[in-house]
Amino acid sequence: MSIFDRIILTFYTCSMAVAAILTIIVSLNLVPLNEFVAFASRVPGRWEYTVGGAVLLLMSIRLLVAGWSRGGSSDLTIETDHEGLIHVSRGAMEDYIESFTNDVFGVFGARAKVKMTNQKINVHINASIEPGINIPDTTDEVKRTVRKNILNVIGIEVGDVELYFKHIKAKE
Repeated sequence: MSIFDRIILTFYTCSMAVAAILTIIVSLNLVPLNEFVAFASRVPGRWEYTVGGAVLLLMSIRLLVAGWSRGGSSDLTIETDHEGLIHVSRGAMEDYIESFTNDVFGVFGARAKVKMTNQKINVHINASIEPGINIPDTTDEVKRTVRKNILNVIGIEVGDVELYFKHIKAKE
């Protein structure tokens, strides 16, 4: 689930919690029903309530679509000529890539994402680098290391390796 969907889910959950609390308050008669009806009678014609309702409807639709969409699979399926299908957990590959990327001198805090397309793995890495490290040389070294290790471990080629350095700072 993307961060956008998580934010929407948080707002939606809070809105539904408020609606549930209001239902409980009214059903237990903690607020007299005539006061609640008086409040509800002021709702028609108020644009604020229309906007709020539209936002809740859009959040509902988005969460419904996100819930029913297939999303990415949790494993990588590799076809080989003589072994058949091989399944490797996406999380295992990402952890493995992170571990040896963090072993490259000057690189730390690496987070990897992998995608499988046309029997090739594409890798996206976010990492931090220490000051004074040559970024182009380090990038080339990380890309070579990723390609070599993935080819040795699962026997398929790596397509694109995207490396983004989010921070240039000393290791903490």
